[in-house]
Amino acid sequence: MNQRAFKSLWSLTVASTKMYFRNRTALFFTLFLPLAFVGIFGLLNQSGASKLTLDVTNNSKTQLGTAVLKSIKGVDAFRVKEVPQSEGATELNKGKVDLQVVIPEDFGRVGFGPGGRLQASQLKTFYNKAKPQNGQTANLILGQVVAGFNAELSKTPQVVSISSEGVQTNNLGTIDFLLPGILAMSIMQLGIFSVAFAFVSLKSTGALRRIKATPTHPINFVIAQGITRLIVGVMQVGLLTFLGIWLLGFHLLGNIFEFMLVASLGTIVFLAFGFTVAGWAKDENSAAPIANIFTFPMLFLSGVFFPRDGFPDWLRHITDFFPLTYLADALRSIANEGAHLTQLGPELLGLSVWGIVMFAVAVRVFRWE
Repeated sequence: MNQRAFKSLWSLTVASTKMYFRNRTALFFTLFLPLAFVGIFGLLNQSGASKLTLDVTNNSKTQLGTAVLKSIKGVDAFRVKEVPQSEGATELNKGKVDLQVVIPEDFGRVGFGPGGRLQASQLKTFYNKAKPQNGQTANLILGQVVAGFNAELSKTPQVVSISSEGVQTNNLGTIDFLLPGILAMSIMQLGIFSVAFAFVSLKSTGALRRIKATPTHPINFVIAQGITRLIVGVMQVGLLTFLGIWLLGFHLLGNIFEFMLVASLGTIVFLAFGFTVAGWAKDENSAAPIANIFTFPMLFLSGVFFPRDGFPDWLRHITDFFPLTYLADALRSIANEGAHLTQLGPELLGLSVWGIVMFAVAVRVFRWE
């Protein structure tokens, strides 16, 4: 690119950015609507009461272990899920459960300790030391269950007891899952809707045709529009992340630069979707349905607002390949687990493939009038 072309591109980018920030409607949907989503869900999370969540691992094959597990599942205040011990530890670390319960392998086997006294079978529980309230509440309820269980079993010395331990975790909460998903959603909306409607409007009024007739190279105009949205996208992610950390206790465990880099890649990918819609749609009336064909399934099936763990296997495998899934998972891995770019190979590859494919389609279908 020669100096003259660069100056032309720079001037177009500056003008495009000024025009975007003068558009109050665009700014509302780009910045304030996602912020409202974060605030509403953050407040609901702080005020809403729910059952205590327990991950239980039954390593015992004895009748006593099975009976204790059945009793725990029968408590109305508990939401119980049976998982492997390593998965339970991971979910406790991510703040997804209040208490991890482990029924050891030797649980329920008769044994005698020092002095010939009958040893109690011991449950092991782990709670989040950073948020001990729910875990300790669950422990108290579990203690009552165990006490009742002992009384039912026999009048002899205690046969079941609890050993509880606080675990140092990353102190993650609902907002830590939710905010990366909302950021991914906002990037998708910015990339698709802002480009699609802007270019369809320019095309239907003949502005694009007139631009093509000027000395300004049309490709420079398109690139300038894309750079403007990339700048807005980075600002959007930076602002929402800062407010999430400051106001809602969002934890960003990973590198902020890598976080912003993934967000930028996601913006570029969804800009390709936006240019595809702009080229395909004939007018503004057809742009919205076409854009929704892309965005609507991803909005509800890519794990933006809730985990995809509850999906049937066939549906989860399909949604694994959605571009919004790749973006949301990558942002969550950096924020919640401190992952680096080198650990995000599948997500970055998936986003890159989608970007290449959609830009190829956009070039094929884009029309200036």
